[in-house]
Amino acid sequence: MKQGEQKSSALPKAWIVPIRLGIYLVLAACSAYIYFNVGDLGITHYLVIISIVAVAAMALLDCKASDAHWKKMEKAGESRNEK
Repeated sequence: MKQGEQKSSALPKAWIVPIRLGIYLVLAACSAYIYFNVGDLGITHYLVIISIVAVAAMALLDCKASDAHWKKMEKAGESRNEK
């Protein structure tokens, strides 16, 4: 590691879009399941769906933070190259 660089917990840049697409697919599947089984849903179904939505929201926030991190790093790299 070069001097001045610190290790980041951001997701790899190539993973952000596939993770987002996967999350949107899972949320669409949950919505379809609710739509087609609305009369048969029990409390455990709702608890599982709420858990899925909560995890999806956290993962989407992580993708958003990682995307912002990579944009900041690119901007910092461009400003260093201009000097």
